[in-house]
Amino acid sequence: METKSYIIGVDFGTTSLSVVLVKTDDWQIERVINRETNAYIESSNTLVKEQSIKILVDSFNSVMEEINSLPNIHIAAYGFTGQMHGIVGLDKNNNAVTNLVTWEDRSGETVMDNATKMIDTIKTLAGDDTISCGYGIVTLYKWLVVEKRTDISSFCTIADYFVGLITHKIAMSPSMAHSIGLFDISTNTWNRRSIEKLGLDYQLFPLVVSESSLLGYAGDVPVFSAIGDNQASFMGAVSGTKKSMVLNVGTGTQISVLLEKGEVNKYNGYIDGVATQLRPYDNDYYLMATSFINGGATYRSLFNFMKEIAVSLFNLENIDENQLWSNMEKSAGFSIEEGDPLKVLPLLSYERNDFGKNGEITNITSENFHPGNLIAGFLKGLSENYKSALNPNILEKTDFIYGGGNGLKKNKVFVQILEQTFGKPIYLTSYDEEAAVGAAMNAAKAIQIEQIQKI
Repeated sequence: METKSYIIGVDFGTTSLSVVLVKTDDWQIERVINRETNAYIESSNTLVKEQSIKILVDSFNSVMEEINSLPNIHIAAYGFTGQMHGIVGLDKNNNAVTNLVTWEDRSGETVMDNATKMIDTIKTLAGDDTISCGYGIVTLYKWLVVEKRTDISSFCTIADYFVGLITHKIAMSPSMAHSIGLFDISTNTWNRRSIEKLGLDYQLFPLVVSESSLLGYAGDVPVFSAIGDNQASFMGAVSGTKKSMVLNVGTGTQISVLLEKGEVNKYNGYIDGVATQLRPYDNDYYLMATSFINGGATYRSLFNFMKEIAVSLFNLENIDENQLWSNMEKSAGFSIEEGDPLKVLPLLSYERNDFGKNGEITNITSENFHPGNLIAGFLKGLSENYKSALNPNILEKTDFIYGGGNGLKKNKVFVQILEQTFGKPIYLTSYDEEAAVGAAMNAAKAIQIEQIQKI
């Protein structure tokens, strides 16, 4: 049997581990491996969101064993990506001494002894209002200043950690480092002055290397620095870049476009550094990303509400969840053209730039108070919330909107509503692992393999 050459793209998502094997001769996906990690650790503190390193390591090792058992393959390179913002604490030997504190963590909302929230103290000391809960810098402050831990000598994101397990080197690309906070994207360096104002040791911050840096080898296979999942998803979704937008609906939602570095000043009033950020991409472009905490997880909350009705009011214990998802979509589809719709602002998980803002349901009448209208209202509300946050010039100059994430691919009615709201067609990628594909593309670029065609 002929030996085939592949690039491996690895994505450590919030709830799953996805790996793609992409053929180097025609750039087609040969195999996809997915693992639901189920790594969350229960906590009595509702602000805490952590995942077990052991479970994540076991999932990764299981995937690697599966890859290594495949016959007649040659691996040309490994590319990595994964969830940004969250961090793992490391000892002096780069062993994990903490759980993974994810981007969902809200420990920064903790009220300190001085009656001030931790996040507000951090913003004041650092002189940076763009820091948000879930950023690694908040977790570091909690560990080292509030809890006074002495076992932590450094840190990294979860994708960097696994690159480090293979290469025995911890380093961060600008796209990952920027997600931690207190990082200058114009110089690709940590903001030492602000870090030290927080009482943190600048020396514990990891080495920053360029995107697509070779960090080591798995045997004789090159392994490259991990890139942010936002950047990877964009890279893995678009066919063209300059006039493309990527709308990705996963647990949360991100809308991303590329900006030439010379045109950034046009959007200074729009880029607030919180809801909308400039992020590292390559030598010529920044990635401008508008992030929404309310995405697929918000719609799942509505699903759970409907499921609870079935259980608590009708004593239906064995519910076919796939059928319920399908019925919700059908019910919403019948209701999206209603003349006097029930209106929903579905901010179940606050806003990134307004933690005190809650959702609401309005314009309720006896005529529109039906389950289908409520479901359609949720989807319309999410869609309108996304559009309202965009600079009109961005939408005007966009020729193509690429859609990604299960929040779109498993809900055609949501896609229809978004197309109506944005006034443009949405092209769904033909695969579900955009970030893993982007990680593979990043590695391919690093070893100068021509991508013969878009997947």
